Amino acid sequence: MPENKTVSIAMITSQKIDGDRDTQTAELTGTLWFKESAAHLIYEENGTKTHLRIGDKLVHIHRLGELSGDLWFAEGEERDTRYETPYGRMILTIHTHRIRWDEKRLTLAIRYNVLAEGRLVSMNEMNIEMKEKVNE
Repeated sequence: MPENKTVSIAMITSQKIDGDRDTQTAELTGTLWFKESAAHLIYEENGTKTHLRIGDKLVHIHRLGELSGDLWFAEGEERDTRYETPYGRMILTIHTHRIRWDEKRLTLAIRYNVLAEGRLVSMNEMNIEMKEKVNE
């Protein structure tokens, strides 16, 4: 059975839309474990539960809450994804430029574009740093 570790999470996300950049930071607590050659991270933010499955060249983010859906990141590829919002379902395309996962340092960086109906919506970056919490 995989060993679960409680981790502190520092997350920085930024998106550039029509030349304007918006950056958000979050400090969260989550659970990390390794299973089947992938890292799994679960955390909750603003009532939305998020599960990341981090592989070498593929990252899957599953969200369940007010905003629900599945995001698939595969370096160099475009993947269609659905998002359920309070306003209805959206179908988006994720074009992943780069995934950098460092299992030893517990860092993940993803650079990607979001497209809707073939048009660029935003250019995005997600950076996550995890640190194991040690009981004192």
